[in-house]
Amino acid sequence: MISEHLPKNASKFNRLRVKPKEFEKQLAWLKENGFKSYFLSEISSELPEKSVIMTFDDGYKDNLTNALPLLKKYNFKANIFIVTNRFNRDWAHDRDTAKSSSELNNEEMLSDDEVKILLDSGLAEIGSHTLDHVNLPSLSDSEKELQMSISKQEIEKKFGIKCETFAYPFGFFDKSSVEIAKKHYKFATTTHNDVYKSSYNNHEIPRIMISGRGGILNFILKIKKGRDR
Repeated sequence: MISEHLPKNASKFNRLRVKPKEFEKQLAWLKENGFKSYFLSEISSELPEKSVIMTFDDGYKDNLTNALPLLKKYNFKANIFIVTNRFNRDWAHDRDTAKSSSELNNEEMLSDDEVKILLDSGLAEIGSHTLDHVNLPSLSDSEKELQMSISKQEIEKKFGIKCETFAYPFGFFDKSSVEIAKKHYKFATTTHNDVYKSSYNNHEIPRIMISGRGGILNFILKIKKGRDR
């Protein structure tokens, strides 16, 4: 999310909320230091060294209201992975406890019309995050197939686009999840802590989490080191 923090005593997930002022500092630093942004579908061996791919999971409304104006200001792109059944008030679960999270379920989600606005900007690429934000390794192969294929079909039908990218919910995946992702998507992202290298399987792409609890210096260190720590 790109949003202000909730009071500490009311939030477990402020690490997922990057404040708009902090997000702008991050984009300004990237621009000043010669970084260019790309969509996940544009990954290739020909990308310049100072390349960055920004990803947002789930499909929160603030990706439009708070992130898009700043992406426009600095001319940066972003990938947004949406849960297609995100309007179900029980879609979001705590990664650690596997229990429903009222904090996340109470967040406003992007409407389909708002997703279209993001697409029309030319600065957003929409990917799948499954139908229901499920823990894929806990499912049978047929259930994985359903979650990964039907979500792709729904996105393509609703928005008239090709959906070529996928993000494993919670970063959880196993061998069969990867094999099914290969059937339906060109690229899939994990939460493995690293930068992309040519040695990586394009369906096990790593990412570096930018925490809402870290300031600009923490962000710069992550970009320079190419890892969380």
